[in-house]
Amino acid sequence: MEEPAPSPETATSSVTPTTTPSRAEAVINVGVDPLPGGFNPHMQSDDSTLTRSLASLVLPSAFRNDAMDEDLLVSAGPVEPTPMAGETLPQTIRYVISPEAQWSDGTPITGADFHYLWQGMTGTPGVIGSAPYREIAAIRTSPDGRTVDVDFVTVVADWQQLFRHLLPSHLLQSDAGDFSSALIDDLPASGGRYMISNIDRSRGVVAVNRNDRFWGKAPAQTDRVTFREIRSVTQGVEQLHTGQISFLDVTPAETSFEAYSLMLDTQVRLLDQPRELTLTMSTSSSLLEEHAVRAELHSLLDVPLIARLAAGRSADLNVPPHTRARSVEQGPPELLPGLTGEEGRPLRLGVDSADDTAIAAARTIVDLLSRFGVAAEVTTTDLADLTGNLLPAGEVDVVIAWERSAGDPVELADQWLCPPTPESPRAGNLSGYCTGETDVMARSLLNGDVEASEGRAFFAGENAREHVLVPLLGERRVLVLGEGIVGPDPDLDNWTAGISTVASWRKQ
Repeated sequence: MEEPAPSPETATSSVTPTTTPSRAEAVINVGVDPLPGGFNPHMQSDDSTLTRSLASLVLPSAFRNDAMDEDLLVSAGPVEPTPMAGETLPQTIRYVISPEAQWSDGTPITGADFHYLWQGMTGTPGVIGSAPYREIAAIRTSPDGRTVDVDFVTVVADWQQLFRHLLPSHLLQSDAGDFSSALIDDLPASGGRYMISNIDRSRGVVAVNRNDRFWGKAPAQTDRVTFREIRSVTQGVEQLHTGQISFLDVTPAETSFEAYSLMLDTQVRLLDQPRELTLTMSTSSSLLEEHAVRAELHSLLDVPLIARLAAGRSADLNVPPHTRARSVEQGPPELLPGLTGEEGRPLRLGVDSADDTAIAAARTIVDLLSRFGVAAEVTTTDLADLTGNLLPAGEVDVVIAWERSAGDPVELADQWLCPPTPESPRAGNLSGYCTGETDVMARSLLNGDVEASEGRAFFAGENAREHVLVPLLGERRVLVLGEGIVGPDPDLDNWTAGISTVASWRKQ
């Protein structure tokens, strides 16, 4: 829901404003979850509704909703590949950037920005969607920087998914060595309808202003949008009542839907996002390298219980499909108690120290396992350390983190494509699981030889046999539309996206 670009169409409403607000009044206030650890939409550690929405408002993309962004590009498509080192590569895509396209500091958007993103996506652990970028052999740019030729070592059928949310390379390290850390507290320049004017972590506020250098056909309808942390249902209800916020997009609590639905002149909607808190078993682990041990661990996981305790609620809970957990009455497991007992070591569950939900899930699992005589402990660190160091070194056995779950071809390939080596830093395929069959299927999805439905069925069967991924909790959100906003449609149920469409909103 947060991926679509802001609609260029004029917003509609059953209420027609009689006066146009002044620039000082043209401010929309939105309630959101607590601010994420960073704002890089390509990093798994930063992935959140707010991060994705800000990226759609601030950062330029070659394609949006599978359609070329005509504000950024004049054209994009295959051209005759140029031979390299005596060999003709199978695919070259040429992007021609609009002469007007520029960052908010006046610097042109060029091939250097494409190159920076490619380098970051292939050289940084814990990125989202690295698989197609790993198939790029070279990026060649014309002298003026506006024509960009991307050469691939294999055909990538869904090449339109690449180069979304370009980053301002002129303000970052040329070799993308800062890719995981440069956007912790800011998006330093804009190539979209808005630009970030302030991030105040102490107050939990992100403010964006209309980007006056935006050259496109449909500039933002509202001068300023402020996103404010809402930490409780009581706070959300109060701020909607007083008009301090006009829209809310947050993770629900136990009573959220009931409390917001009681309010007059509000519309409330629950929305599931294609993202799940997932337990991934590492095949680099000395404890879990054997299929039988992974199967036994999976049998001990009570997914509904883990979901409730991780989310801290039982209402409006999105529990993924799961197998029935082993009960104590069925007797103790045969393998894990011995592996983690006096002669072994505890099972180590790695989680991001900034992710409270993942930490709660991990602690619940430790307690569940203890009932079966399995020793386990939680290792908290950042995802960069988990994916770059601890997982490939076998120093953690399991990682619990949020992962995309839409199941499109690129996403499936990213999740199952074999790492370059077992010791390589992890991105996409956090488990390190690799067979000839899974790698062939992942590559077939990338080059379009296999339909997404066939790929989903294949990997679902593989996972059922091998017990690599266990979804624990689906992301469910509550949206609340209060008074004072003219949005994409008068009926909230007809909105195709949430706060990522804020550029088309205006004050009523």
